[in-house]
Amino acid sequence: MLKITEQAFIEDIAHNQSKSLTKEKFIRFLRFYLIPGWRDPEFASQEYEAEKIKSKRRMFRRLLKPLTITGFVMIIFILILAVYAPWLTQYRLGEIISPYYPPGGNPFDDPSPEHPFGTTKYGYDILARLIWGSRTTLVMAAIPVTIAIGGGILLGTISAYFGGIVDYLMMRFVDLMYAFPNLILVIIIVPILGQALLTSLVIYGILFIPYNIRFMRSLVLQVKQLEFVQAAKTGGAQKFKVMFTHIVPNAISPILIAFFGGAAIAVLGLAGLAFIGIGDPTVASWGTDINWARASFSNFNAAVWPGLFIGIIAIGFMLIGDGLRDALDPRLNI
Repeated sequence: MLKITEQAFIEDIAHNQSKSLTKEKFIRFLRFYLIPGWRDPEFASQEYEAEKIKSKRRMFRRLLKPLTITGFVMIIFILILAVYAPWLTQYRLGEIISPYYPPGGNPFDDPSPEHPFGTTKYGYDILARLIWGSRTTLVMAAIPVTIAIGGGILLGTISAYFGGIVDYLMMRFVDLMYAFPNLILVIIIVPILGQALLTSLVIYGILFIPYNIRFMRSLVLQVKQLEFVQAAKTGGAQKFKVMFTHIVPNAISPILIAFFGGAAIAVLGLAGLAFIGIGDPTVASWGTDINWARASFSNFNAAVWPGLFIGIIAIGFMLIGDGLRDALDPRLNI
């Protein structure tokens, strides 16, 4: 009986303490939300997490717009073709590119059960080249834009952070590059260095670095003046740590959004080079297919299907870029 009384007494004390803590927490809650300037670590942390979740939901609501979803569907469609190319066509890559020529292949055949979209100038299956060409096109979108944006981030950050003679020389170099049309430079340089696909992509990416240098420089100049950057400098942080730990992560969002627009431009530009004959004949390229189709203007399929696929991937990248801008730009109330 004594043990039961003692246990009930302990439970009663615990219950009273729990009620006391609940009442105290409720009072703290009212103070936090009703008294201006009153701070409480527990409720401040909860408010921060709630606002972060709300902000993420708002971003996704802005991102999930019909046109943005359409862009994602377009790019996913091309990705599926690229990943599953060996399973989506009976032709191997080596059977639809130079120097292989299909025995008995007729140029510009009409659609048939064997060739659903017809054949190209050299008797290659158009559908197979569309499927395998998706891999080439994704590489054409990724490599030059990565080079251009990576170089722009590095050199633009250095230019804006150090200023002075470094910034002056960098900007004069950018002005000089602006004076030359990049596409003409690519047309001149690529035949000299060779028409291999990787060579063309690297040259294209390098020539577009100046555009990203100026863009990144303008972003870094804005972030450079913020208090947390000044605090890092005052605290004795090394220059490169300040640049690439504090400044770049807070300035990089707009230029990452520009990645998708740059990918669309790269696809169109490199397809244009292949169209005028400055392309690698040993890869499946949609621009090369359109170039071959010029030999027979009456053949509808040989030119229209590659052009349609180029349009799909270019428009897809543009729609995604616009959607990310709408979702991430705090100045837009959408």
